[in-house]
Amino acid sequence: MSLSLRKLLQNPSLRLRLVTGDAGSSETSAFDEEFEWLHATDLIDPTPFLGPAEVILTLGWQFPIVEAADSSIAEVRVSPERLDRIYDDYAALVAAHGVIGIGFGSDVVHRGVPRQLARACARHGLILFDVPYEISFMDLLQEAARVLQRDQTERYTRSLRAQKAIANAATRRDGLNATLHETARQLGCGVALYDPLGRPVTLVEAPDGPRISEAELTPIVQLALESGQRFRSTQATPEIEAVLQLLGEAGDPSGMLVLTLSRGFDDVSRNVLSSVLALVSVSLEQNQALAGLHRTLREALLQLVLSGSVEVTRHIVESVWGPLPQPPLVALICIPQHFEAARLLPAFDSLQLNDELPAFFAQYRSDAAVLVREADAERFLEQIRPFGLVIGRSRCERWEDLGLALEEAKKAAETGLRRGEPGVTAFSEIWREGVADLIDASDAAHVARRLLGPLTASDRDQGTDLVRTLRIWLEQHGRQVPTARELGIHRHTLAHRLEQIASLTSSDLDDYQVRAELALALRYLRGD
Repeated sequence: MSLSLRKLLQNPSLRLRLVTGDAGSSETSAFDEEFEWLHATDLIDPTPFLGPAEVILTLGWQFPIVEAADSSIAEVRVSPERLDRIYDDYAALVAAHGVIGIGFGSDVVHRGVPRQLARACARHGLILFDVPYEISFMDLLQEAARVLQRDQTERYTRSLRAQKAIANAATRRDGLNATLHETARQLGCGVALYDPLGRPVTLVEAPDGPRISEAELTPIVQLALESGQRFRSTQATPEIEAVLQLLGEAGDPSGMLVLTLSRGFDDVSRNVLSSVLALVSVSLEQNQALAGLHRTLREALLQLVLSGSVEVTRHIVESVWGPLPQPPLVALICIPQHFEAARLLPAFDSLQLNDELPAFFAQYRSDAAVLVREADAERFLEQIRPFGLVIGRSRCERWEDLGLALEEAKKAAETGLRRGEPGVTAFSEIWREGVADLIDASDAAHVARRLLGPLTASDRDQGTDLVRTLRIWLEQHGRQVPTARELGIHRHTLAHRLEQIASLTSSDLDDYQVRAELALALRYLRGD
């Protein structure tokens, strides 16, 4: 509810007269400042009984009466200096408490409005108005109550009108977009909808007044999404407050709704925001349900291509999304570092893909797979660069090679993830480094400890040198004389050690595959 001195002073029936303050000045905002109530008091210190923002009504019994309004009221003699100090102390006290103004009932106790009070109010920035003898404080309080009632009715009507307009907008074909635009129009503020990754989906500027740029707003939204806050209000710029509301659950958000306001967020705005949240949430749920169906369809179509049914897949893809890219292709496997891959596919849907940049994407196991023409690969990678993904890349000359290309891309992505290297890792770059680099280091180390554990235990407990013997023997390609020479032992001692190694590992050291496995095990046992 809104009660301001301007509304009271502009009421002709009250005949209030402004004594100090300039109601016409654009710099004087105190006339429009909302206050709680008018408090009638003649206490010399009324502050213990006042709220933080109120207006005082007084007859002036607390002040020395030097010019009585009636002969029946005794006057006192006070020096001008002391009288000025009494009024100044009073004005300073109530102004410091947050009182906005003083209504003085003239010609009841004092004749007119004491000029000393007027000077004190002017010094301390208080609005002083004269309540004429014919208007009682009760008249003034009753009018204030009527102002509040009218204001409440007006706000209620405005809230209903705004909610009805927004609800009607939601029934249109482009319901979500229309809802956001109507919200901006009804509330006179900017409205923005962001996806779960903190990227703007819809930005509607405020109809008038100060505005905020996408570059200023987006970091605020991303910070709120990272923190998982459901509701946040922050001063985005010196002139604009941003009110952010998380959509969905904190651990699995569906987006963020933002209002950017250049004026206060009143009760009407709060009521309308509640309605908008409900409508936007329903709309997003419907969109997510559709996105879930699209995700399932895409995954099925990818499997259809892998099974060889390319023409059927092309027909479906072109009917729903657009051209299916043709070989030679680049197959990409994208692994998000900070969120689930399921959130990535709707983000890909919003990319500016068209006939000039056709791409097909789908969930592949737990990651996201993308097929793009080789000539378009760099342009597509540039579009998804802001997502901060770990990406594996491989080349596919024919549809028949797609399964292999996806596996290669997945292995490249996993290698990039293991190395802590965001960005693109090409399979062609890692396979030349050796097949061993394609093995999951954590799994390989576990197997190595299992296979070579008996040798390390023997070396530790019995003082043998079996692990070093096996390594040097394998490095010498199984040749005993160079191995014995490097170890500084006799050939018979070497033969005995090799028998121990074979027995402890249950291995046939004459088998080439066994030797290869032991060589890999030694590599991962020492963490190379």
